[in-house]
Amino acid sequence: MQQHKMRWGHLIYLGFYFIPPFLQPTSLLQWLGILLLLVVFLIVYLKTESAPLSQRWYWLMGMVLIASLATPLNSGSMTMFAFVGFYIGFWCRGVVYPIALVLLLSWQGYLLWLWWWQPVYWLQAYAAIVTLGVSISGRVEQMRQQHLKQLERSNAELELMATQLERERIARDLHDLMGHSLASIALKAELTEVWLDQQQYSLVKRNLVELQQLARHSLIQVRETITGYRQQGIHVVLPMLLAQLRSNGWQCHIDANFNTFAQHCPEDMELILTELCTNLLKHSNGNQMWLKLDRAGEQWQLQFKDNGDCFAINPGNGLRGISERLQAIGGELQWQLAPTCFKLSWPMVCKQQTSNKESAA
Repeated sequence: MQQHKMRWGHLIYLGFYFIPPFLQPTSLLQWLGILLLLVVFLIVYLKTESAPLSQRWYWLMGMVLIASLATPLNSGSMTMFAFVGFYIGFWCRGVVYPIALVLLLSWQGYLLWLWWWQPVYWLQAYAAIVTLGVSISGRVEQMRQQHLKQLERSNAELELMATQLERERIARDLHDLMGHSLASIALKAELTEVWLDQQQYSLVKRNLVELQQLARHSLIQVRETITGYRQQGIHVVLPMLLAQLRSNGWQCHIDANFNTFAQHCPEDMELILTELCTNLLKHSNGNQMWLKLDRAGEQWQLQFKDNGDCFAINPGNGLRGISERLQAIGGELQWQLAPTCFKLSWPMVCKQQTSNKESAA
């Protein structure tokens, strides 16, 4: 919802688009062209916001085309170029950013040279400075978003570590519970033996009933505690595996939301990740690992990659087991070399989850 408000909030800057037409004589036909291009620009702008990453460049080029067509009619088209500059700063990374920015500024310079004789066209010279500044602000916003994502992941890991500490506390409680229960059972058993020797059968019977109740109550408590401890889930298993890798000198780069991962991963994902991490520690000579969760159409895709040198993979019981688990829910396991990367994919609504829902119904 916040992103949706920001999307519309940015459009307030299009008010500068109407300044030049008011500062110079503008015919009705020119006004119609200016307004028509603005409507088309708004449509392309909204499409650009919601388009997949692989298609955004096409829509961005559309924004540049519309701004270029509006330039002969209205030098306020500099506002449209500013939107393009922001997106270049926000989306582009590495060497792509300066290249795209230089191309955009060069195109604006060409338009300035082409239409220099137009009234109020000095605004296009100012537009290049505005585009540069807005592009830098987009770059800063990109860095801020990355920092927020990293902070969110760190908070998620801390939360899961807190969950693990709670599990360990339950395990300690289980130990204390067993000690207390067994001590009580042993004491009552000794008293029963004493009363049996004294032929106090009424007391023996009462004590046996109490022993039975205590044993049943203890069994229920133990089962509840063990059930809560064993059903850890991906929330607990993944931070434990990452901590194990880091303690062995691995740098772990995680590009996945833990909550989303836990909601949509198969039931056996804990065992699958454990097997992959075990193989990493046993067979890889690398020191960096990348884990990334993506949506690819109607499927989830998990990439497990490392920087170790691997020239061949001979599937053993572990990899065959992973492949069988994924095939059972309509997914598959793939891998590639240089770099070593395992790709796990499964449908957004897997067979296993569907069958569980049907059985529950």
